[in-house]
Amino acid sequence: MTNLKKFNDMYANLTESAYNNRPNPFTQEQLNDKQKDNLNEGKAVLFDFSKDAYDRDENLTKGGINLPNDGKVYLQPDKTVTKQVTNTIQTPRPNGGYNTEKVTSTFETNLSQDKFTGFNSYFVTDNSSINESKETYFVTRESDSYESLHDLQTDWIRNNGTFTLFDSYIPQAKLAEKAMEAV
Repeated sequence: MTNLKKFNDMYANLTESAYNNRPNPFTQEQLNDKQKDNLNEGKAVLFDFSKDAYDRDENLTKGGINLPNDGKVYLQPDKTVTKQVTNTIQTPRPNGGYNTEKVTSTFETNLSQDKFTGFNSYFVTDNSSINESKETYFVTRESDSYESLHDLQTDWIRNNGTFTLFDSYIPQAKLAEKAMEAV
């Protein structure tokens, strides 16, 4: 079993970073403003697991040794984010006929997240440029815990139960595949 008090196992480091309230979190809610700005601008964000880090409660995790790429990985921006959608709608005219107009809606959606089912994924590489990377990691997480009946039903029973009890794919597997293809 891996000791999470030290960053000595890259796979454990990446998995731990997918969850909230951990040192070096990938979660959008816990990135600092500079990290968020970089991702929004299409730039990768550096995480260094060779350095000590603190979680939200000030618990220390010691920097790791003998890690691939000296413990440095880059969280890649989610390129599946859609910010604008234009639709053509028809509205009836008072005297008959229709007016046709284009309406642009702005919103954000992506393949790496499904808030309804608790699915989150992160694409991490050993280089800030995907094309120059030798190692890539696709890190996923489900909900942190079940705090409501909805969480219990969708995450812990529907997803985990399907996977562990019936050896079946979780519903978000299709999202994960599309997200990996988009990167």
